[in-house]
Amino acid sequence: MKILTTAVCGLALAAVQAASMAPITIGSEAFDASFGHIQGACCTDDAIYLTQMKCLYKFDWSGKLLKKKSVISHTGDICFWKGEIYTSVSVYGGPNKGKGMIQVFDQELNLVRETLLDRGTDGITILDGVLYLGMGSNHVPSKEAHRENWVGRFDPMTLKPLGERQIIDFGYATHYGIQDISNDGKHILCAFYPAVKGQPEFIVFDKDLKVVRADCTYHASNGFDRLPARFGGDHPRFFRVKTVMSPKNKAEPKAQRKLSVKIDFFEWVDGKAVDITAQP
Repeated sequence: MKILTTAVCGLALAAVQAASMAPITIGSEAFDASFGHIQGACCTDDAIYLTQMKCLYKFDWSGKLLKKKSVISHTGDICFWKGEIYTSVSVYGGPNKGKGMIQVFDQELNLVRETLLDRGTDGITILDGVLYLGMGSNHVPSKEAHRENWVGRFDPMTLKPLGERQIIDFGYATHYGIQDISNDGKHILCAFYPAVKGQPEFIVFDKDLKVVRADCTYHASNGFDRLPARFGGDHPRFFRVKTVMSPKNKAEPKAQRKLSVKIDFFEWVDGKAVDITAQP
């Protein structure tokens, strides 16, 4: 299996301490294009983890595939906390139609524990020992434009809820729920799909779920996560995932298009995403 990467000899520590960071491209050989776009992302000092609806992947920082595991369809966002990977699952079909799950894996992608929830879930992150979970729209179906989304708080060890879930009014229309969540160590950062092109695609709230700002147009709904401290920076640094589809084949318009991934980088400065990706 050949994995392509634009980072020569990987993403060395000396390189990431520079003002900009070289992008990483993971070739189509790593993915099953029928699973659709990348859903979520998280990272450790040694690895990048991605989800793609039916599969959980582990890569090193050069873009080399280390391991993959089939998971429930569809698995969405993921986060890392205290040696474990937490996945947010929208469960479709069978007796669990309309329900969701939190699943927890070790770093070798072995399932450790899980819990079934009463509704589908989306973005997930853990800040100061509290698991924050997007729980979709309070409208059914959630694909219709809506302003309000549910967010729940859970104990990351027991997976039990911590109080009542809360409705957050974004102030403008969105589609579906909060797709991907991370944090900057103080605030919760959320990426979602806007209902109208040109509207904000990012919302930030504090640990008490109070909206801090909701005017960022940065697109990160295929997954993003905060980088470990060793990656440097005067401000919190993040990586962002972009799903790249190969061009359509005019001779075979219904043929499956190949899927690859580009990873770029940004710093979170005064409520704005500042691109720090090195340009070719």
